[in-house]
Amino acid sequence: MTRIPYRRPEDMTEQARELTEERGNLNVYRTLANADKVFTGWMLAGRDALTSPVLTRRLRELVTLRTAAVMDCAYELGQHRDIARTAGLEPAEIEAVISDGDWETAQFDPTELAVLRLTTELVSTRTVAGALFDQVHHALGPEATVEVLMVIGRYAGLALMLNALDVDLDETARLPTIPR
Repeated sequence: MTRIPYRRPEDMTEQARELTEERGNLNVYRTLANADKVFTGWMLAGRDALTSPVLTRRLRELVTLRTAAVMDCAYELGQHRDIARTAGLEPAEIEAVISDGDWETAQFDPTELAVLRLTTELVSTRTVAGALFDQVHHALGPEATVEVLMVIGRYAGLALMLNALDVDLDETARLPTIPR
């Protein structure tokens, strides 16, 4: 049970209510909406991160799932398993990402493997070895590399909040997929 009550839509500002409804009126947003002064900006930044054409949906979901797994965030894992499937990940790939499975046998390409390694290393040690960073940067270029880091930072920070707040995974609602 969440440690801070879920905010009712009628108690939110109009923009916060619209953004929450747009994203499925999920427990995560109804909890974070308690932070009136920063919630709307946080939601708009999240929309931009989820809809940027720089990263493929597949790569973004690999990063999100791996971050959630390393952060041990049940809520993010519960939401993003479904989204990952809509982004083209197979069930075996999802399981490999969220466990410490053998990524090479899951048929990830070299760029995906490097990004998974970078995500794991950054989240677990809070830094990245130069050679691994260079490998990702070479494969993706500067813009996509920074976006990968932004997605990691966003979901690691969100995992901390979700874990601290003990937000309940929604019974039936799932995060809507955003077309790209």
